[in-house]
Amino acid sequence: MTNRFKLRWERNTRMSIQENDWRYERGRLERVMTEIKKELERLEGILEHRGAEVLDMRQNFWDEVSVNLSNYDDVAETAASITQQQAVLSQQERSFRHAEQTFHKLQKLKKSPYFARIDFRENAASKAEEIYIGISSVADEETHDLLIYDWRAPVSGMFYDYTPGPARYQTPDGEIQGEMELKRQYIIKYGKLEEMFDTGINIGDEMLQVMLAKSAHEKMSSIVMTIQQEQNRIIRDDEHPILVVQGAAGSGKTSVALQRVAYLLYKYRNSLSADQMLLFSPNSIFNDYVSNVLPELGEANMLQTTFQDHLDRGFEDEWKVEDIYDQFEYLLTETQRDEYPIRLKGIEWKTSSDFMSLLDRYLEHLKKADILFQDFSFRDKVLISKEQLEELFYIEFGHDPSISNRLDKVKEKVLAELDIIQQRVARNVFKRMKQSPKYLGSDKEMKDEAGKKAKRAIAPLREMAKNLGFVDMMGMYTRLFSDPKWVLKLGETPIEEFERLGAYTQERISAKEIPYEDATPIVYLQSAFKGFNRLNRIKQVVIDEAQDYSPFQLEYIRRLFPRAKFTLLGDLNQGIYYANVQSYSRLGELFGEENVGIVRMKKSYRSTSEIIEFTRQILRDPEPVETIGRTGEAPKMIQAAQTEQLAASIQQAVHSLTQKGAESIAIICKTSQEAEQAYQTMLPLLNNNVYLFTKKTRTFVSGMVVVPAYLAKGLEFDGVIIYNASQEVYAHESDRKLLYTACTRALHYLQVFYMGELTPMLKDVPIAAN
Repeated sequence: MTNRFKLRWERNTRMSIQENDWRYERGRLERVMTEIKKELERLEGILEHRGAEVLDMRQNFWDEVSVNLSNYDDVAETAASITQQQAVLSQQERSFRHAEQTFHKLQKLKKSPYFARIDFRENAASKAEEIYIGISSVADEETHDLLIYDWRAPVSGMFYDYTPGPARYQTPDGEIQGEMELKRQYIIKYGKLEEMFDTGINIGDEMLQVMLAKSAHEKMSSIVMTIQQEQNRIIRDDEHPILVVQGAAGSGKTSVALQRVAYLLYKYRNSLSADQMLLFSPNSIFNDYVSNVLPELGEANMLQTTFQDHLDRGFEDEWKVEDIYDQFEYLLTETQRDEYPIRLKGIEWKTSSDFMSLLDRYLEHLKKADILFQDFSFRDKVLISKEQLEELFYIEFGHDPSISNRLDKVKEKVLAELDIIQQRVARNVFKRMKQSPKYLGSDKEMKDEAGKKAKRAIAPLREMAKNLGFVDMMGMYTRLFSDPKWVLKLGETPIEEFERLGAYTQERISAKEIPYEDATPIVYLQSAFKGFNRLNRIKQVVIDEAQDYSPFQLEYIRRLFPRAKFTLLGDLNQGIYYANVQSYSRLGELFGEENVGIVRMKKSYRSTSEIIEFTRQILRDPEPVETIGRTGEAPKMIQAAQTEQLAASIQQAVHSLTQKGAESIAIICKTSQEAEQAYQTMLPLLNNNVYLFTKKTRTFVSGMVVVPAYLAKGLEFDGVIIYNASQEVYAHESDRKLLYTACTRALHYLQVFYMGELTPMLKDVPIAAN
């Protein structure tokens, strides 16, 4: 925040609030702080006492249990005693955890107990109630009156949705109407009231400017005091089982999604827990970047994963599964390869909803014929032939409509046969041991040893049987691309194209490599054979960067979590991957039109107006983006003659941005290869004070970083330097959204460097000259 803006803001604030209001607010804050400190002291004593009790109960658990196993009644009595003692211990542990959670929430409140106040008078009431709003509720210990209302409480929602005047909020008992007589915001640091102001307009105009003028934090923070009306509607939406949020870059999609999670945990605290909610995030860096948000709001972090991690769990270690980044690098850099056009066509087919429908029809056909069984062998001896397996599946168990159920029964037969073989091996080993002079011991000891040897010998076969090693799943998948009766159902396409695709797919899979576009269909096919592991326990699923998922993947996720509600967040302007969702209207087809609500967030809070206007013009047909009026330095365009001059210019730019107060600066490259080269070039020039982000990076670090554009999605930095926006680097129309994504990471400063000719995507964009 500039000094001029801060002085103007402080002057306007003090002119609008009388001195007696300041005295009143300071006095009330002192009383609240006293209550918080008293409660912290009380909880500290409880934690110390209950912690000692729990530890003592754990250490002396069996001393309190009467153990008697003489007869059935005594065993039952012993079991009841154990159950009773476990229940007492569990109750004590729950009580301890609750006190611990409350203690941690109050510690957070001690720094800044509340951030807002509304005075609301219900219709027919003679006096307005003062409602102070913070990240958690606090009650007076003696009167039980609420001193602070949780920001998620129904009454608190008015702060985000209304200006002074008529207002209302919804409760379980119905709607409450009345008049908001005052709307006030505070800045409280370490228990001291620094600033406050009354507002008759929407949140943000003054307070929002202050918050957004700051530098980027090391990780994402959750600023609930500046939630906007459009964001609040998303956070509190209970109407739609499937909520789709199309948000411009910097509109706060991820922050709002996590605040929504916190709200749902608050509202449904008796039926929903953090471990029943799952976030699909774009990468591990992003997981770490957002890891502070929910704890800041007093909630445990939800389960987090990436879709790639889920796919990897579907394959044994022997398989090399390509990820979306390697596929993207291939599409960006390997355009001259002979197989490039057919692979591009294959990506289009294999990621479509039509391809999933084809797989469903294929599976229906496999119930009747054509499953590829293979001989189940041991040391080159066929134990169960593929013909026998086929007979079991199609004749003996053919009445069962489920492929996985039938294969389970076949598997039981195979395992039973292995039991017989194991007994036979054990007998043979025992005979050899009896005849060998080196084995000494009783017959019983030698039989036990022979049994162990036989079990070890058969163990790999058992594992193979359990994993359906007698079914050639990969063979059945690749057959789809060579059998005309299946491939022709994908559309009017020359058969030779399918044959080339089949050859390419077969070649990669034969080399134990799974192309990214094949990974989800193969996992889906395997699920049909092994049993679809539906995750019924998960009740809420959040998918960030939803525009990067293919229709096939979204349909697969929907089937994976049949009882879950979904929140999908994305920005079609940042849809950089080839097979992504091109329109959210497709989601209605996947999830059902009546279930889907689509909300558009048009305001961008991240960047200055100058940066937003610059980036908006990169796109040909952009989704609407609005600014909030925060101004700053215009983006710069800087040309360099060669690599050495480019590196020196970037070094100078970094120094300049640091002098201006930028605490986090990203040098953003197009590909990982360019990022590696830029990193090696800039490392000595920046005194080794720079970090390289790769797809293997697990921890987000602030400061100076070099990062490929596709890994920067969802992140933000005070300053962004585009490493080389030349015509040679950003040459194709398909690169347009990637460049847009890179530029929109900037909060305050954007500088675009290039060598030679500038990319055509920026030639018509107004810029500040170097």
